[in-house]
Amino acid sequence: MHSQIGQAAVEWVTGVMLATLCFGAAVTAAVRVDGRALGGLLAHRLACSVQGACRDGDADLERAYGDRDAAFVRRNLPGLVYEPGELEVPVDWRHCRDVACATASDDIDLDVHRTASGHPVTVFTRLVRRSGRRYVQYWFYYPDSNTVLARSDQIWKRSRLLQFGGLVLRGSAGYPGYHHDDWEGASVREGPHGVSARVTSHGHWQWCKWSACKGEWGPFAGWTRVSRGSHSGHLPARARRRWGWPLTPPKEFELQRPGIDFQERTSTPDGIRLVPLETLDRRSYRRLDDGIAPPWLKEAYHDPESPDS
Repeated sequence: MHSQIGQAAVEWVTGVMLATLCFGAAVTAAVRVDGRALGGLLAHRLACSVQGACRDGDADLERAYGDRDAAFVRRNLPGLVYEPGELEVPVDWRHCRDVACATASDDIDLDVHRTASGHPVTVFTRLVRRSGRRYVQYWFYYPDSNTVLARSDQIWKRSRLLQFGGLVLRGSAGYPGYHHDDWEGASVREGPHGVSARVTSHGHWQWCKWSACKGEWGPFAGWTRVSRGSHSGHLPARARRRWGWPLTPPKEFELQRPGIDFQERTSTPDGIRLVPLETLDRRSYRRLDDGIAPPWLKEAYHDPESPDS
């Protein structure tokens, strides 16, 4: 017992020292540090140094991609920032396919890496090389999707109440904005001028949430935002120059960071579990909704420049 306590103490001290060194290096380098990501990194490192579970899944990445590519995959993983009211986090479909096991607190100050029932926040990866470029796809699985765009869920619920006088609950088979199994994703592309990114949204890829970003790659700030209900994504940004907005779309954008520009619940990258899709037996996956394809059946899985998601 004494030896176990002593070992834990040594690991704890080591974790504190490493975290302190990381913080000092960031300050010394005078780099604009994302406060939320740094805070999540420090907290996660302190906890996992005691538990011996830092960067869950990295050994699998190295076996699948080799040391150099595995480091690239981990380094460019975007953090997740959840729109207020979104309770689900991405999970491993092999262990959780129900909303009940995929939810966590909606506390805006929370950096969440596990659901309330203990399932780790999980992202599936795919490495692709095309035309001399390196791409990494990050796929997020949610047990369901419940579109709330323009309050469509509330409008549908009220119309059903008027017509039938009954209660329409989340997940009603009649609501066209609902389906089981929701696969969303983010993709990064290595180019001569650095890394660019785009994310999935309602069947296509986009960079920011504005129409001008549809189908486009944009600068990567290390985060993707998860919309409430549908889980569609965009990279957090604000319009810098509006050029007559709202009549015309903005043409310049400024990247935003949680913890600095806005306060929402996050899953910081360092604590997210990564699973290479290339290593899985896909035959074990059974669709719960025939209209929803898993990543390996999507065109973008094989063609990383495909406009369809």
